[in-house]
Amino acid sequence: MEAHQSEHLHQMVKHCRSNIPYYQQQFAEYGLHENDITATEHITRLPILKKQTLREHSELFQQPGVKPFTVQHTSGSTGTPLALMVNEQTYKLAMTLLVEHEEHHGVPFGAKRATFAGRMVQPASNMAPPFARMNWAENQKLFSSYHLNSQTFPWYRAELDRFQPAELIGYPSAICDLAAQYREAGVTPAFRPQAIVTNSETLLAWQRAIIEEVFDCKVSDYYGTAEYVLFAGQSKDGIYRLNPIIGITELQLQSDDQVAGRLIATSLTNTTMPLLRYDLGDTAEKPTESQSGALVQQLETISGRADDYIATSDNRKIGRIDHIFKGVEGIREAQVVQIKRGTATVRIVKSETANFMKESLIENISMRLGTDFQINIEFVDSIPRGKNGKFRSVVRIYE
Repeated sequence: MEAHQSEHLHQMVKHCRSNIPYYQQQFAEYGLHENDITATEHITRLPILKKQTLREHSELFQQPGVKPFTVQHTSGSTGTPLALMVNEQTYKLAMTLLVEHEEHHGVPFGAKRATFAGRMVQPASNMAPPFARMNWAENQKLFSSYHLNSQTFPWYRAELDRFQPAELIGYPSAICDLAAQYREAGVTPAFRPQAIVTNSETLLAWQRAIIEEVFDCKVSDYYGTAEYVLFAGQSKDGIYRLNPIIGITELQLQSDDQVAGRLIATSLTNTTMPLLRYDLGDTAEKPTESQSGALVQQLETISGRADDYIATSDNRKIGRIDHIFKGVEGIREAQVVQIKRGTATVRIVKSETANFMKESLIENISMRLGTDFQINIEFVDSIPRGKNGKFRSVVRIYE
């Protein structure tokens, strides 16, 4: 694996120095040559690439005169559009790695899949069924996550019972919402998935608990990116294994932490728009017993966006905020909104099957954020999703 990655890293650096305008400028400025990068350990000789740089100069990262196999459009965390050019090898490899992940967890290629993600299916204002459509090529039924509520749930339940999917796959928030509908209706699914695969959002501990309880099936998360620079799937032991073919991954540790840091990734395959030492803007933790050094082959947890933290009054930045909901019953969905340091609003959609444990939530917040942290609890009927249908557990609207 080391030899494979070293060889392909060297070839990618050579390609960038010869064909990619941005890196031609960078390598000249830093005095770098592909012969300076002949092993994975040499990767730190390259500068880190920030997302803002890619957004502002995306045309400089494209190989002139080469038509991409596909273009991945993403709005990203800032809402600024970005078109990512992908070659055929990289796109097909990414799709293959997903199939491999599903088969690892017992779902063969071509088995029935029910997907709950960002597909609209029909306008959100049209609340008349059907709320799903069939992708016959992949034996996949695409369900709208925009139309699911207590009134439409009977239709979803009947359709899932009829379809009998071997796998549920999609956003954690959407599948958790589906599980909550079953729990609050007091009914049990009439199908038993062999695997539940989540992606595209950070899988929160309380979401996992609800999903696994209702469907009696373990959740197997995976982490990929729109830039196609890495793929990490959870194995049966819960550890995220990074695929060594699609890219090299580093964990830039925080100064006061030995296991947590920012994810830095380098593509080994996408020659059409290569990204070297790209700061994904996400954070992760490696297993405490794993090897030392920045390069990683496995991760314990992936926490999502680096700016998904809560700031205390003394400006400590606390991540993994979903722990405040541990052991707190009566919550169907929750989101933390912070507009200034030292205080936050917790938006809560209450469960209909259990009493909300307010005191437990406040106690958890005090333990993790300090007794001086001010909290306001706001009960809402629903928590809005972003334009792409994704759910954010933390919304911080100040710098």
